[in-house]
Amino acid sequence: MDNWGMSASSILAILLVLVSLAVVDARMLPAAPWARSVLLSLSCAATGMVSWLLLAPVVLPDVVTPLFLPIAALGGVASYLATIAVRANGYGIVITLLFGASWSLLVYVPTAIRTFVPFEPSWSLGINPIDHGGSLPVNVAAGAAVLGVLLCGGPRLRTASVSRITGMVGMIGLSVGWLVWLAGAEFAVDDTIGAIVANGVIGAGGGVVGWLCVQRIRHRSVTLNSVAAGLISGLVAMTAGAPLFTPVSAAAAGIMAGGAACIFTIQRVSSSRRQQWFVVGTHLIAGGAGAVLLGLLASNIGFIFTGSVTLIGNQVAGTVVVAGYSLAVSVLLMMILRLASRAVTALRVPSKHDRTDSPARA
Repeated sequence: MDNWGMSASSILAILLVLVSLAVVDARMLPAAPWARSVLLSLSCAATGMVSWLLLAPVVLPDVVTPLFLPIAALGGVASYLATIAVRANGYGIVITLLFGASWSLLVYVPTAIRTFVPFEPSWSLGINPIDHGGSLPVNVAAGAAVLGVLLCGGPRLRTASVSRITGMVGMIGLSVGWLVWLAGAEFAVDDTIGAIVANGVIGAGGGVVGWLCVQRIRHRSVTLNSVAAGLISGLVAMTAGAPLFTPVSAAAAGIMAGGAACIFTIQRVSSSRRQQWFVVGTHLIAGGAGAVLLGLLASNIGFIFTGSVTLIGNQVAGTVVVAGYSLAVSVLLMMILRLASRAVTALRVPSKHDRTDSPARA
């Protein structure tokens, strides 16, 4: 299979991940007719895809690689995730799409360029993290965006429910799509693909184990939602360095990422009763943990193999910079859009004095 064939399979895999996430994450979104919810999810994803397709050729006019379109598809996943909390706060479609488009242009596109382009941009601050599958621009950045929106506060609306069978189908589709993308990101049919898939499966299993162990200790219960959260956490933890883990280190990274994500999520959901904290836990916390653990456990180049802090320093710095930048941008965007929404509402709704005087004027 040539590179463009790998590109096509990667795009299909990422789209499968997007659809599966929309199914699994439906319990975090406001209750609405199924067709309307799906259409809005796809519209949110489209803002990320279009942002990449419009801005990336301007920033990188001479760079056309088989990764170009898969990165656009990843932008759809990132924008969909980033807008979950905005939708959950009850904002309309205009505010939601404006947030998704603005965040994608300001955060996803530059972060994806730094992650995937074959040279170091001048604004990269000399930070060179390893990120095989785009965990920083997708998981860490989008998770930080959700964190920013949640910190801004908002109403807690009634969310949708997902049947057990639908949830299981979504989990299967998510796992298959994620593993195919991680393999496709290698853009070479060799022995490494087998290691990537194996590490992805082992890491996903480790994420489930880590999450369920914490869940069992804290609540003495196991649910389908906790299995799904652990699965996502493990896959997210493998995204940055699937080719560089061994089976043992992949299991360790998955367990630690799943456990850390569960501890954070249970605490926040218990205190706030907002399901959207699952996105922060499974994507920001697990993605950050996976990226940092790569600096520690990467075969032959990680800290435990070389004793050098260069790689782990880059992984920590890259994660902190991306998360901090996305958090700041999302808070600023949310404040601006909230003020704009209130201003528009004030213009549209007549004051009490105007309503009282209008019959007399007539």
